[in-house]
Amino acid sequence: MEDSIKQLMEMLSAMKASQEQMKEDMKRGQEEMKEDMKSSQQKLEEKLEDNREYMKRGQEEMKVSQEELKEDMKASQEKLELKLQEMKTTIEDSNTKLENKLKEFEEVVEEEINQVKEEVKAIEGELSHMKEDAKADKKEMNKKMEDLETKFRQLSTTGVIKTEGTVTTPSKVKVPAYDGKVSWNTYLKQFEAVVCNWREEDKATSLIAALRGEALEVLRTIPEASPTYATLTSALERRYGDAHLQHVYQAQLRSRRQRFEETLQQYEADISRMVNLAYPTAPAEVIDQLSVSSFIECLRDPEIGQLVRLARHKTISEALAQALEIEAAKQASRGTCKIRQVKTYQYQDRERKVQRPSKNLVDSIKDVLEKFTDGQNSEDSTTNRRRPIRCWTCGVERHVRSRCPQPPAEQNQRNAN
Repeated sequence: MEDSIKQLMEMLSAMKASQEQMKEDMKRGQEEMKEDMKSSQQKLEEKLEDNREYMKRGQEEMKVSQEELKEDMKASQEKLELKLQEMKTTIEDSNTKLENKLKEFEEVVEEEINQVKEEVKAIEGELSHMKEDAKADKKEMNKKMEDLETKFRQLSTTGVIKTEGTVTTPSKVKVPAYDGKVSWNTYLKQFEAVVCNWREEDKATSLIAALRGEALEVLRTIPEASPTYATLTSALERRYGDAHLQHVYQAQLRSRRQRFEETLQQYEADISRMVNLAYPTAPAEVIDQLSVSSFIECLRDPEIGQLVRLARHKTISEALAQALEIEAAKQASRGTCKIRQVKTYQYQDRERKVQRPSKNLVDSIKDVLEKFTDGQNSEDSTTNRRRPIRCWTCGVERHVRSRCPQPPAEQNQRNAN
């Protein structure tokens, strides 16, 4: 019992000692908590003072920015007023210039109209003179035609032609007539075959008597009263000959191509005709080479052209025969199936002369006004550009310092730096 009592007493003493330590620890904790609370309150008061100072600075900066914006607005308004005055002066100047230009243009138009009237009068005078000359030429031509008719009647009735005191008796062979529709070279061969043994005067009279229709107008271009045979033939050659048309036939030959619905026989005949017309004086070998080469190069089917070129034919008839054989073989190899034929039409290029109408007074005024307005719009677009707004702290455009998205600590660090 005594031992148990001693243990309990020890236990109680230990409990008392632990309670006293707990009380001491609680006191120490409370004191530390009070000190921490005081330090935190001091820190909060310091932060509040800093924030108050920052707010004061921001308000001052806002006032400064508002004053600057007011000054900028005043300056921009003054600039706009000056520009409006300049625009008014420029518009007035342009109106005066336009009026002056219109007056000058009207004066120029009046002068041109007067000149045109004078030219028309001069042309009318020249036409009257030309009519008188034409009447005189008609009288002379009528006299010539009467003389020729009398000579032709003498030739047809008596077989005798009187030419300046001499009497000749040409043969009774009838000379063919010429109206200009037939080639002059072919007709000249026929005519010379008939009058090969005649004198030059008889040839000239018979040639004049053979002329019909439009060919008679050639006599007006001959100034001589009694034209010779050489002058007549040269005049007819200039008008109806083929010498001056060789370059035309050569150009047609270079541009000639086989048409879609054209057969090889038709194409070969046209090529040979054009080669003979384009090079009439060339030898036969040269004509054959030209005809073969042009026939092969302008074929519609390139496969046929390659095969015919490899054969190296000397005449166009041989090339045509081989081309026909190749075409028949290709048609036979296609089979007996019916294929719908699709027709393609080749349209010849037509030269269209587009006449551009001349501008009248109203169109010219519109052009001047459009140029003037375009210039004004370009100037307004350059002057209306305002200076962009930029932040003083971060340096970014499109916002003010008071609305800067960065936190105030970073802004203070930048300002301190």
